[in-house]
Amino acid sequence: MKKNPNSLDLAAKLTAAANKPAGAGSVQPPVFVSPTVAATSPTSELPETASRAKQKKAQAKEPDSVPITLRPSGELLKKYVLKAAERATEEGRVVSAQQIMLEVLERGVP
Repeated sequence: MKKNPNSLDLAAKLTAAANKPAGAGSVQPPVFVSPTVAATSPTSELPETASRAKQKKAQAKEPDSVPITLRPSGELLKKYVLKAAERATEEGRVVSAQQIMLEVLERGVP
């Protein structure tokens, strides 16, 4: 097997890279932005994003819901998926098979 003519160059580059601290070449120095520029910048939306996150957390909670796992047969699941697709086209929004299952269960419980 022939020796690669660039192997010595490659070995020198690898040795130099191994002697550097990890990540020294890829880390860029931080850019300092003065407080006055940051305050007038249109991208400075920290208070809004924090309040949005709190609003989403408050809205996302569902009372009295417990996660469970169901394993319906293939035919039964197919029926629920078809019913969900029909409902989705009627209402113009996404309706899942799980929502249809919950409705059926709620109707069946006295």
